Amino acid sequence: MGQRQAMENKSQGMKNLINNMSASLYGISVTEAIEKGICINCQQLAMSYCYSDAGVKEYYISGLCEKCFDEITGGGDE
Repeated sequence: MGQRQAMENKSQGMKNLINNMSASLYGISVTEAIEKGICINCQQLAMSYCYSDAGVKEYYISGLCEKCFDEITGGGDE
């Protein structure tokens, strides 16, 4: 399965839930962010801030670039 398919393979109800939640929290849906190639949090080009395969995969699930995901979850190598 391709990385972009992570969101596409979810049921329509799950896509709607994720998109509604992200739009409420960040002002942009995960689907819209992925279509634009930007992070839902920092609104920057996401691939510029994805440093690993895991970060790229996470972006296609959550819409968060790796930098923002690590800041929000306390992850990363700091």
